[in-house]
Amino acid sequence: MMYLDLALRGGAITLLFLLALLLWRAPIGLEGRLSAMAIAVTKASLLVTQTALPLGVPTLVLNNLLLLTALTPVAMTWFIVSIFLDGPTWRWPWIGAGLVASGLFYVELMSPGTLPVCSTVAVALYGALVVLSLWTARDDLVECRCRARPAFAVAIAGLAFVLTGAQAVGLLQQGSLVLALLQSSGAFVVCVAFAIWLLRPDASLWPGETGETPAPAMSGGEGPDTALIGRITAAMSAGIWREEGLTIGALAARLAVPEHRLRRAINRGLGHRNFSSFINRARIDAACDMLRDPAHMHTTMLEIAYEVGFASMGPFNRAFRAEMECSPTEFRRDALSEGCTDSEGSSPIPANLH
Repeated sequence: MMYLDLALRGGAITLLFLLALLLWRAPIGLEGRLSAMAIAVTKASLLVTQTALPLGVPTLVLNNLLLLTALTPVAMTWFIVSIFLDGPTWRWPWIGAGLVASGLFYVELMSPGTLPVCSTVAVALYGALVVLSLWTARDDLVECRCRARPAFAVAIAGLAFVLTGAQAVGLLQQGSLVLALLQSSGAFVVCVAFAIWLLRPDASLWPGETGETPAPAMSGGEGPDTALIGRITAAMSAGIWREEGLTIGALAARLAVPEHRLRRAINRGLGHRNFSSFINRARIDAACDMLRDPAHMHTTMLEIAYEVGFASMGPFNRAFRAEMECSPTEFRRDALSEGCTDSEGSSPIPANLH
């Protein structure tokens, strides 16, 4: 059984690095490639150091492998958020939580005895990653990525959640053959499944520009759904984006079309990867018009936020900064000052404020 464990670990490690090399050559963003390489290195190190059969690795090499092994939680976190969260929004808190879990894992590896604390934090992190993978599907407009979320959540974070949780409650003992076999077989199965899914990497599975891009053809060689795109555009022009809490399901119901068809039209026809960013783009454009209008000089930011469909200032400020790279207050100050200068005939309003 120990030799079976070694064989499975060797196969999983080989597949991990083959997948990392495959993704490194794929047309995806640098962050996606780096996170894939990070999880390959850290997971391979974990598979080497957690084997039930002592391998007689030199102390210096073992210590370095333990350090890489300890980075597995943060590498896994980075890998998942780089796939499922478009843009930098809310990534750093997740990375920070991964670093905390990795720090505790390293302490446990170097000075055994803190397993309960380490396991509790790790279980919480992996469980939260599963929830994140599933919860953010409601805004995801990339069809193949949306379909893959449940399997991805179970395969990547779910396996770690189950194994770590079993150790935390005492069902599996650290260093036992059963735990070793579950780790190796689980890693091998996940790697094989991931290899099948990503045999031909698709850039649309990974984070990238969330703005408008040229409309690609629909799957099967069909062109964009121009009729539905026209209806979406008309609904947006009529101000449907002003409705607070508007979801893709609600918009699909209003347009009387299946939700999957609406996702495909917005993603492939209008070039958006995320429903919230699609709606927020219209809201922020309207907010900018109000902020640069002298007639609204004394309208409060909260009133503007309500007017364009935000429920509170927090989401309004975050969405505004994501689109305009400045706060609403800074935008109003700069826009109105430029407007005054323009009215005196000495300097036009910058093009980016129109």
